[in-house]
Amino acid sequence: MKNIFFLPLCVIFCSLLSAQTSPYSQMSSYQKMTLNTERFARPVNTGSNHTLMILGSAWDISPEIGDEIAVYDSDYNMVASVAWRPEQEGHSALAIWGDDELTSEKEGMLNGEKFHIVLFDKSEDAINTTNVISWDRGSDSFVKDGLTVISSISTNVLIAQEIELFQNVPNPVIDISTIGFHLPEDGEVKLTISITQGQEIFTLAHKYLSKGTHKVELSANEMSTGVYFYSLESNKNIITKQLTLIK
Repeated sequence: MKNIFFLPLCVIFCSLLSAQTSPYSQMSSYQKMTLNTERFARPVNTGSNHTLMILGSAWDISPEIGDEIAVYDSDYNMVASVAWRPEQEGHSALAIWGDDELTSEKEGMLNGEKFHIVLFDKSEDAINTTNVISWDRGSDSFVKDGLTVISSISTNVLIAQEIELFQNVPNPVIDISTIGFHLPEDGEVKLTISITQGQEIFTLAHKYLSKGTHKVELSANEMSTGVYFYSLESNKNIITKQLTLIK
């Protein structure tokens, strides 16, 4: 990494990375703003991460306030998100979360797995893929405790927004967890919990919702320790993910 970037980068991503792991009430106002994403849910903190830094000068067209950056794994599961802010010279730091090896589900990235970056343009309500032109350090491969710094990046192809079901946070669940999902259009929504795929035990939500990102709280006080599935059904689409409950 070039020496000219070393001090400010350390200050920024050390500050932002601590924001991903420290209690929300202890964060600075700037840290809270970067984590306050509307389009993307907050990814699950698995305790294993790879730091991604995108320099403010790296963008061919700079994002605007309200825009958001997210990182997805090879299976199109979101593993990092941040709201773009012009403070700190527009630099963006993301903690890309790795997989928790203590659970059977895949919540994050595996070592060596490739990640890709998308940019949500709030003013256009659109998501764009990106193309990394040059790396100042690292690459697009996940490495536990690794560091990637991007020095040049461009927005690429506009992609259609699809229904998304995010990993519940926190996971594993002790008592309460939040399930987030995104609807590309208005529609009837049913969110259920199952013991096994297809064996439904209760419904968390069943209502008509407008397009956008929504969150539902799961209270697991009366659930037993074990592995469960949660499914989102809307407009003939069904997505299922797995959660673990511990007592």
